[in-house]
Amino acid sequence: MRRTARSGRTARTWIAAMVVALGALLATGTGPAAATDSPTDLLPALEPLQRELADNDLVREPTTGITWLRFTGAPANLGTGALHVTGRRTREAAAAATPGNNVMPAYQRITRSDGTSYEVSVGQMTYHDEHKHFHMEGISRYRLTNAAGQVVRESPKVAFCLVDLEIADSTLPGTPVNPVYSSCSHNANATTLTMGVSVGWADVYAKDLAGQSFDVSALMNLPPQQYTLEMTTNPLGVLRESNQTAPKTTSVNVTIGQGVPVGVGGPRPGA
Repeated sequence: MRRTARSGRTARTWIAAMVVALGALLATGTGPAAATDSPTDLLPALEPLQRELADNDLVREPTTGITWLRFTGAPANLGTGALHVTGRRTREAAAAATPGNNVMPAYQRITRSDGTSYEVSVGQMTYHDEHKHFHMEGISRYRLTNAAGQVVRESPKVAFCLVDLEIADSTLPGTPVNPVYSSCSHNANATTLTMGVSVGWADVYAKDLAGQSFDVSALMNLPPQQYTLEMTTNPLGVLRESNQTAPKTTSVNVTIGQGVPVGVGGPRPGA
């Protein structure tokens, strides 16, 4: 009888301890229930499309004699959330802006799995007088490297007017059927504007647009060589992405040098 009574007390003591421990877990948010209730960020994931970068050519501009390597660039959003960026400034700041120094702070909206959202600062937008609209800074970088891996050309174009121009992957959950983002404001005195790329969509900058080319005139005087043309998205890490620690790069091979066929044309101002 003593042994039975002691066993009963031990069992009751153990159950009470488990109840206290479970209560502590739930109170501190470290238990399984707390983990499943925590909302997650639905982040974009920019990746350059290789199939678009493969659309490149060599052309000689008749009026200047410059030989250009032109290339198409397309940052695609293959993440779980839209890339949604808003520019905001005061009317006083807009009125004080001057050509070449017309900028506004930019903020990225992060949507969460529970429907809430928040903003983070992501640098600035700049009004381009040549293109007549705003660009988001830090979207892409283009490089041309030789067989030794040395950078022989690098484009200063890291800014984009972000819009939904082409469906990149319609199988991604949340991909809209129609474009959501379509403008970057042509008003140089704008106080607010929104641009972005929806899930499953890509922005596309054609090879004949300004900023989508390298002057390779000097390289055309050398024996033919194979070079690597590469595009990297979010190279400065200014945007919040799911692949934040590893900016995405894609590349294609191009041959430049004496005797390589060259067409007629050149870059033009554009979007």
